[in-house]
Amino acid sequence: MARRMRLLDPRQRVGGIPHQVLAEQLEGKRQVAEAEEAEDAFYAQSAVLQDQILQTVEGMKALRARDRQMAVVDYSLANLRKEQRREYALSDPDALKRETLPDPDDPSFGPSSMLKFPSHGKASAEAKRQSQEDQAAWLEFQVQEKLDRQAQEKAFDRLHDERAMLASQVRAVCEDNEIQEQRDAKCEEAEENLRLAQVARELKEAKKLEDNALKQKHIDTVMNSEWIGEMHDAKIGLTGKPMKAEYKRLTLEEEQEIYNSNARQLMDKRAKKKQEMLEKAEDASKIHCNVAVLGALEEERVRQQQERRMRLVEENKRMALAKKEADRGERVEYFKYDP
Repeated sequence: MARRMRLLDPRQRVGGIPHQVLAEQLEGKRQVAEAEEAEDAFYAQSAVLQDQILQTVEGMKALRARDRQMAVVDYSLANLRKEQRREYALSDPDALKRETLPDPDDPSFGPSSMLKFPSHGKASAEAKRQSQEDQAAWLEFQVQEKLDRQAQEKAFDRLHDERAMLASQVRAVCEDNEIQEQRDAKCEEAEENLRLAQVARELKEAKKLEDNALKQKHIDTVMNSEWIGEMHDAKIGLTGKPMKAEYKRLTLEEEQEIYNSNARQLMDKRAKKKQEMLEKAEDASKIHCNVAVLGALEEERVRQQQERRMRLVEENKRMALAKKEADRGERVEYFKYDP
């Protein structure tokens, strides 16, 4: 009844939902939108911060790689030129130009030269001993040079390993920090999801309770209405006409009027059907009469046709007999001629 009265009131029907309810709904939507915008801004700021950290780490890596490359290039330019290599003399294009006659007394050849010329006499014991001492000293110098070179290479490798370990530690610390930040962000996201899920459940429960209340109210309204109780066949409104929403069934007078109308229609149909049957019988008798007349006319036509044919046959016989007699007279006259 309250719903019907609200529908009958133009002001309430056209006005719709109260503005306070709409304002509360708009405020709730605005708060949800602001929360979503704040969450998006937080995630965007976190992403920018992570991007900056990663860019800084990558820049440090690139700078260290560039420093190593520059150090390698500087070392190569300073110590690895082709003129400084020990085997450069084997492929020196200007070696023949600078070559001079060997001198056995020249100390630059060293004890390993094994220079011996035909004009050189047999060396004395003192010279042989001195040559052996020089050879031993040269070999010791080469061994010491090799050991120094190996020590320098080991020191360089140790320094490279220490720098690589330092870079690995820095990278591990950065990765651990990034993983921890991602874990914290994921935990915060999980907590926010749990909170949103709880809010959604509460809203769903509230909506369910509201729907149940409206449903129960509707059930009570319908069960207690006069339309369900069938207290009136057709309730008459203020205008004197039956109300469409309260119309249940016909009254006894209207139902009897319908029965009377149906009976009159049935009687009219029976009378019409009987009249049609009489008209069909009359048409059938007329058809039989017409068929009999047409049959008699057809028989008379056939009889007259046969009679005409018989007269025609008799006339033909008569004409044939006359022609036969005429032919016989002509033959008699023909044979009777005597020249």
